[in-house]
Amino acid sequence: MCLDISFKIAETEDSLFDYLPGLQIDPQIDMTFDINCHMQAHDRPKTKVIFASTNGEPYLTLMRWGLLQQFMFRDVDSFKMYANNSYNTKAEKILDPKSSWYRIRRQRCLIDTPGIYEHRAINGWKNKVPYFLQLTSGKRMLLPGFYNFISLDEAAIGRIKAINDKYMIEALNKILNFETGELMGTYSMITRPANKTMQQVHNDGPNKHRMPLFMQPEQAVHWIKPILTDGEIQEMLNYELPSAELTATPVYTIRIRDARPDGKMKHEKFAWPGLPPLGNDAPLVNTLFD
Repeated sequence: MCLDISFKIAETEDSLFDYLPGLQIDPQIDMTFDINCHMQAHDRPKTKVIFASTNGEPYLTLMRWGLLQQFMFRDVDSFKMYANNSYNTKAEKILDPKSSWYRIRRQRCLIDTPGIYEHRAINGWKNKVPYFLQLTSGKRMLLPGFYNFISLDEAAIGRIKAINDKYMIEALNKILNFETGELMGTYSMITRPANKTMQQVHNDGPNKHRMPLFMQPEQAVHWIKPILTDGEIQEMLNYELPSAELTATPVYTIRIRDARPDGKMKHEKFAWPGLPPLGNDAPLVNTLFD
């Protein structure tokens, strides 16, 4: 499961307008991001998302990671079961009429990011090694996903507050501006079976051997076309990015606040002593992890 995302800024970064010339930008958003930024899904961070507006043009705004729907706020058990597992969407479930994702399959979006992080297990090592995944081409990633703008009236908000569940309240505070009543959109990232490179990186855990629906940005922009048939949706969901088009770089531990010992940024390569090459998970020498 992909739960970590990057927002580094490179001087040579390509422009969204290269792929979406008609792009409109929400005038109210603050688009400044820390170049060292690493965001984790469970924090429900605000990130850059693009969807088709009512006039059919691509629209860039900020949304919270972790898609929320009304039924998730029914009670504590519903929130725990569904809302806490809505950061990613399995491609295999999207066109299943029994799935909640099927009902919002027209609400398609793209998550704009330079790359994502994933963790690799090494035999005998206590901690996993994080990798920064980016397109070999150096282009930005536009990751397909789904978005939703939840509708909550005063009665619904009052009911949620009365339940007084910590996680429900935290999520509500993330998406609702209590002064204006404005609700922020939320989104989920699509995942699919991994290609060879991602199988070797994402090699452990209950959702191992999966990856986001990686595409070149020229391909990904078709995901938010206002009219896609289910057949066209399925065709895009079936796409597997060739391993040669994905670069995996080992980086320093990302889920800590401490600065890297070498002073470099989070997405830059870190030389772990004894780290074996991808495809071989036996350590080469004793390391700090032993």
